[in-house]
This record gives sequence, structure tokens and C-alpha cells, in this order.
Amino acid sequence: MPNSVIIDELIHQDTLHRELDRVVAISIDIESAEYVYDWALNNFLNPKTDLVVFLNCRTIDAPMAPYINPTGFIEELDDKKKKKSHMLLRQYADLLKPLGFAVRAIALAGDPKIEIVRKCHELSADVLILGSRELGKIKRALLGSVSDYCSHNCHCTIVIVKAHPDHPEGKHEMKSIYKRHLE
Repeated sequence: MPNSVIIDELIHQDTLHRELDRVVAISIDIESAEYVYDWALNNFLNPKTDLVVFLNCRTIDAPMAPYINPTGFIEELDDKKKKKSHMLLRQYADLLKPLGFAVRAIALAGDPKIEIVRKCHELSADVLILGSRELGKIKRALLGSVSDYCSHNCHCTIVIVKAHPDHPEGKHEMKSIYKRHLE
């Protein structure tokens, strides 16, 4: 299995966050990143107690047959996926920086469900927040659901965020249980 690549280490100095109590892993992909981020920020995250770790996993494409030599096509495609993954992670990590959060962003490569569970265990995450693709029963049976696999195999609490059905971008309204003061 390929090792994970750490994009950003802890962005804020530890002295600013001496009493971090929770490690909150947030799995994002291009389809669900915005509404998962919005829901987590508005309903769950607390800058005083949480280390937020963004995870993004890209699949690795393999040649269809051993005798085919794609002459760098696979590597070029993977490099494009890697750059997109890094940009997505950096974008959401940069959104939390001004709000006073301790943030890490980690790019993973491989089977998303296996890599996300492995990384959550490695991080000793307290919570994993991820989106739902709303697969139908047949697609879920054939393809497998990342959220379903994580809910059965991850050691920590799992929060699965569905896109809001009434909002065109799936965003949720703010219903925070924490009071935040931007300073």
C-alpha cells in the first residue's frame, strides 16, 4: 500500500493551541467538499479544542493489461490528480487559518475507503466527517459505499453529511452549538 503524503503540517504554532482535545478528520472530495466543510464549520468544529485534519484520497489508475505500455500516460494522469488533490486540500485548509483553527491537510493515494480508515487510525482521530454520494441500492451494492465502509470499520465516531436537498449547492444553514468570536 502506498504511504500517505503530508501536504501541510500543523499550520498554527502549538503554542496557540495548547489545549486541543479532539482530532477531527474531514474527508473531502471535489463533489462533497463544500457542503461537508460548511456543515462541519457551522455545526461541529470548535477552534479552541479541535485539530482539523483534511483528508483527500485519489485513486491510482493501473494499466489494463501487463503488456500495454502507456508510455507515461498513467503517471501524467496521476500527477494531474495529485495536483488537484493538493489544491483542494490547500483551499479548505486556508479557509480555516484565519478562524484560528489548528489545521493539517493530508493527500492519500489508493482505495479511498481503506486509506481513510487507515489514516484515521494512524491519527487517532476522535471523529471522521465525510459526505454522502447518495448512491442508489444497486450502485452501492456493486461499487461499495465509502461512508458505509468507514462506518463499519473506523474506530472513531463517524458523521455522514448529506447534501441539503433544498439548496442548489447542498449547503446547510448555521446551527452552531458553539459560540465563536473572531478576534
